[in-house]
Amino acid sequence: MNLTSVDPPEVIRFVRKHYPEVELIKPKASIYRIAVEKALLPTQRVRWCCNEYKENAGAGRVTLIGIRHQESVRRVKRNEVEISGRKFSGTLAGFEQYREEKLKKPRRGRPAKGVNITNATGERTVGCISGKESLLISPIIDWTERDVWEFLNKVCRVPHCPLYDEGYRRIGCICCPMSSYRQKVKEMNRWPHVRRNWIKAIMAIRHGGGIARQTYRQQPCGTVLAPTGNLSPKRFGGYIAHPDPQWWLAGFSDSSSPDGLVEEQEQQIAENIFEWWISGKSYKKWYAEKFLQLRLDFKE
Repeated sequence: MNLTSVDPPEVIRFVRKHYPEVELIKPKASIYRIAVEKALLPTQRVRWCCNEYKENAGAGRVTLIGIRHQESVRRVKRNEVEISGRKFSGTLAGFEQYREEKLKKPRRGRPAKGVNITNATGERTVGCISGKESLLISPIIDWTERDVWEFLNKVCRVPHCPLYDEGYRRIGCICCPMSSYRQKVKEMNRWPHVRRNWIKAIMAIRHGGGIARQTYRQQPCGTVLAPTGNLSPKRFGGYIAHPDPQWWLAGFSDSSSPDGLVEEQEQQIAENIFEWWISGKSYKKWYAEKFLQLRLDFKE
């Protein structure tokens, strides 16, 4: 089991208790440290975290995974057998044909080499992977959720992680970019240390010059700073909101870097960046909803 440093503690305790034979592989660096080094937070479009902690872990190996078509629209497009780099995607039967054709083709005058994997009885050979390639096999890809629980509870009669009994339907990394905003909020409330660590990472990135072009924070009077420089959502740019839209033009200048800001201001900026990041919204939409919308209280 490849740990990511943002694994639910309950999952790790469950594995250690019920499956002590499973090797827990600690990451070389935490996800927070990698984010600081890259000066980039993982997002739905740039999920470097998957590549860093999951995908490369199966290089040169055959890996069985439990994804199912029913889980999401994205996974409906996945196939039973896949080789990294989109070299093959199809059924197990189709893979057998692909493998036979692959092994027949010479490579620079030599026969193609591969990794041959057989089952316990030596019946089926699968492989034809090498180097950094990984072969993913999804044996329950067509199962329903009901099929899974019947298999666990009635056929195998094995324990499951208690988080499922608390309403969690899919368990992965805490604050995964692919999860919904509601799910992220739920996870932040349960595991607040993850939120604290991400905010520290954001502050470190800003001090390294990664996301320090603009700032956005609330003023003591309840206002928020306005646009300073070019808006660049990818760099977590900032705006100023104020009851008077011309206020920020009246000579107010804001530092475009963390230098000169007190720790409390940096903390607030980082918290705003974190809030936008987990929202899943575009920067403009998030900013408008948080700072520009006028809230009216209708009294009877």
